[in-house]
Amino acid sequence: MSHVSTDELLEQLRQNDRHYGEVLSEESMSVELARYPNPEPKTPHKEDELYFIISGSGMASVDDETFAIEEGDVVYVEKGVKHDFYDIDDELTALIVFAGSEESVLGPDL
Repeated sequence: MSHVSTDELLEQLRQNDRHYGEVLSEESMSVELARYPNPEPKTPHKEDELYFIISGSGMASVDDETFAIEEGDVVYVEKGVKHDFYDIDDELTALIVFAGSEESVLGPDL
Protein backbone atom coordinates (compact mmCIF):
# COMPACT_ATOMS: atom_id res chain seq x y z
CA MET A 1 0.00 0.00 0.00
CA SER A 2 1.11 3.53 -0.71
CA HIS A 3 -0.20 6.81 0.63
CA VAL A 4 0.72 10.16 -0.88
CA SER A 5 -0.51 13.65 -0.03
CA THR A 6 -1.27 15.64 -3.18
CA ASP A 7 -0.79 18.86 -1.18
CA GLU A 8 2.77 17.78 -0.30
CA LEU A 9 3.49 16.76 -3.90
CA LEU A 10 2.23 20.09 -5.23
CA GLU A 11 4.38 21.96 -2.74
CA GLN A 12 7.44 19.92 -3.86
CA LEU A 13 6.68 20.72 -7.52
CA ARG A 14 6.39 24.43 -6.76
CA GLN A 15 9.55 24.51 -4.62
CA ASN A 16 11.54 22.75 -7.36
CA ASP A 17 9.83 24.76 -10.14
CA ARG A 18 8.71 21.55 -11.87
CA HIS A 19 5.51 20.75 -13.75
CA TYR A 20 5.46 16.96 -13.29
CA GLY A 21 6.10 14.66 -10.38
CA GLU A 22 5.87 10.88 -10.17
CA VAL A 23 3.45 9.60 -7.55
CA LEU A 24 3.60 5.85 -8.22
CA SER A 25 5.35 3.52 -10.63
CA GLU A 26 4.26 -0.11 -10.95
CA GLU A 27 4.40 -2.65 -13.76
CA SER A 28 0.77 -2.19 -14.80
CA MET A 29 0.47 1.57 -14.22
CA SER A 30 2.18 4.77 -13.25
CA VAL A 31 0.71 7.91 -11.70
CA GLU A 32 1.91 11.50 -11.99
CA LEU A 33 0.81 14.84 -10.67
CA ALA A 34 1.03 17.65 -13.22
CA ARG A 35 0.58 21.41 -13.36
CA TYR A 36 -0.49 23.28 -16.50
CA PRO A 37 0.26 25.42 -18.41
CA ASN A 38 3.33 23.36 -19.08
CA PRO A 39 6.14 24.43 -21.41
CA GLU A 40 7.22 20.85 -22.21
CA PRO A 41 6.35 19.50 -25.68
CA LYS A 42 3.14 17.49 -25.94
CA THR A 43 3.39 14.05 -27.54
CA PRO A 44 1.01 11.08 -27.64
CA HIS A 45 1.90 8.40 -25.09
CA LYS A 46 2.31 4.64 -25.43
CA GLU A 47 -0.21 3.99 -22.62
CA ASP A 48 -3.86 4.84 -22.05
CA GLU A 49 -4.18 7.91 -19.84
CA LEU A 50 -6.77 9.03 -17.33
CA TYR A 51 -6.64 12.64 -16.11
CA PHE A 52 -8.47 13.61 -12.91
CA ILE A 53 -8.68 17.41 -12.71
CA ILE A 54 -7.91 18.37 -9.11
CA SER A 55 -8.16 22.13 -9.59
CA GLY A 56 -8.40 24.80 -12.23
CA SER A 57 -10.26 25.03 -15.50
CA GLY A 58 -9.61 25.46 -19.19
CA MET A 59 -10.01 23.66 -22.47
CA ALA A 60 -8.90 20.19 -23.54
CA SER A 61 -8.39 18.75 -26.98
CA VAL A 62 -8.34 15.00 -27.50
CA ASP A 63 -7.82 13.98 -31.12
CA ASP A 64 -10.45 16.05 -32.99
CA GLU A 65 -12.64 16.79 -29.93
CA THR A 66 -12.47 20.02 -27.92
CA PHE A 67 -14.28 20.62 -24.64
CA ALA A 68 -14.23 22.68 -21.44
CA ILE A 69 -12.77 21.07 -18.30
CA GLU A 70 -12.94 22.03 -14.65
CA GLU A 71 -12.24 20.73 -11.17
CA GLY A 72 -13.60 17.20 -10.68
CA ASP A 73 -13.67 16.29 -14.38
CA VAL A 74 -12.11 13.10 -15.73
CA VAL A 75 -10.53 12.97 -19.20
CA TYR A 76 -9.67 9.65 -20.88
CA VAL A 77 -7.08 9.54 -23.67
CA GLU A 78 -6.36 6.34 -25.60
CA LYS A 79 -2.73 5.46 -26.22
CA GLY A 80 -1.24 7.18 -29.24
CA VAL A 81 -3.90 9.92 -29.40
CA LYS A 82 -2.86 13.58 -29.66
CA HIS A 83 -4.09 15.71 -26.72
CA ASP A 84 -3.44 18.99 -24.92
CA PHE A 85 -4.77 21.48 -22.36
CA TYR A 86 -5.01 25.19 -23.21
CA ASP A 87 -6.85 28.45 -22.39
CA ILE A 88 -6.12 27.64 -18.76
CA ASP A 89 -7.58 29.86 -16.05
CA ASP A 90 -5.03 30.28 -13.23
CA GLU A 91 -3.33 26.89 -12.93
CA LEU A 92 -4.68 23.47 -13.85
CA THR A 93 -3.62 20.58 -11.62
CA ALA A 94 -4.25 16.98 -12.66
CA LEU A 95 -3.56 13.50 -11.34
CA ILE A 96 -2.64 11.34 -14.34
CA VAL A 97 -2.89 7.55 -14.42
CA PHE A 98 -0.94 5.83 -17.22
CA ALA A 99 -2.18 2.26 -17.72
CA GLY A 100 -0.29 -0.08 -19.99
CA SER A 101 -1.40 -3.53 -18.97
CA GLU A 102 -2.86 -5.71 -21.73
CA GLU A 103 -4.65 -7.93 -19.20
CA SER A 104 -7.50 -7.09 -16.88
CA VAL A 105 -6.47 -6.73 -13.25
CA LEU A 106 -9.40 -9.04 -12.51
CA GLY A 107 -7.93 -11.96 -14.43
CA PRO A 108 -7.27 -13.26 -17.95
CA ASP A 109 -10.86 -14.40 -18.59
CA LEU A 110 -12.41 -10.95 -18.28
